Amino acid sequence: MHGGPANPEHPHQPNEIEDGSPAPTSRTGRRNIARNYRSSDNVRVFQLPQPTICPHCAARLFHKETKNLCCKLGKVILPAIPVPPQLLALYTDQTTRGRHFRQNIRAYNHVFSFTSMGVTLDETLPAFNQGLYTFRAHGAIYHKIGSLLPTPGNRPRFLQMFIYDTEHETSHRLAENNGLDTEILNEIKDILDTHNPYVKTFRQIAQHTQLQSCQLLIRERPSTDRQYILPTASQVAAVLVGAEDFAESTDRDIKVHSTSGHLTTVREYSGFYDPLQYPLLLSQGTFGWDLALQTDQGLRLSCCDYYACLLQVINFTTIG
Repeated sequence: MHGGPANPEHPHQPNEIEDGSPAPTSRTGRRNIARNYRSSDNVRVFQLPQPTICPHCAARLFHKETKNLCCKLGKVILPAIPVPPQLLALYTDQTTRGRHFRQNIRAYNHVFSFTSMGVTLDETLPAFNQGLYTFRAHGAIYHKIGSLLPTPGNRPRFLQMFIYDTEHETSHRLAENNGLDTEILNEIKDILDTHNPYVKTFRQIAQHTQLQSCQLLIRERPSTDRQYILPTASQVAAVLVGAEDFAESTDRDIKVHSTSGHLTTVREYSGFYDPLQYPLLLSQGTFGWDLALQTDQGLRLSCCDYYACLLQVINFTTIG
């Protein structure tokens, strides 16, 4: 009916919100409704039940999350990710410097990663200045690794920065992103030089007198290795010089030449897929999931089960 009385329980007009201010009519104006929300006595407070603790791996499970989500009732037990004390200090530093590092951690990881990430982005989603940033990919996400040396006229990138023109290594990283902190860049460089087996191998190549004729073989995890054993430089890679070939390589190893200029795809089912792309997460070269990975009971460990266990919150952190 037209002209009927307003609902006595809701005396405000349809175009007003509860505090009496006009309700926004545009889509942009409505984005701040939740942000500017004022508590009301008419709103019932709802509190979720306390998380449960898995008796096998101590993961914190939210209400309604199944007991199989983390370690599959003790069948999947993974060690904590080892982190050097200097890097852990950056993760936990509460000063302006530490906050800057964490706010820009993707950029810092990018300038130290050994591989590039390729993806076709969905550009129809909102950009950063039009609401919450959303990342959605079309098709597969793939990682690629380049040659040991840059092509003529190009500056070094990714693993090349650990090998070529290392006197200007920090400058090359700032060329990727000039908003990064030089002191933090040098600190991360020293951490990886000390602890990362891939970096140690790349430094070895950089000192070689026959750099132009060097080749690199990045090895898959040995089948006899346990998940908790940290790899050494000799286990993750081999440097070949001159006429040496890759006779001892397997189909899952990566062959990197000195100046081919070509990009080689890193297969997602290889154990070095993660440590080559995320050196700030796996700073000691810890292998990620691969096809041959098994549980302690000798059962094949799926990719889903591996990361479901690895990413659980255990005592608020899985970094040890």
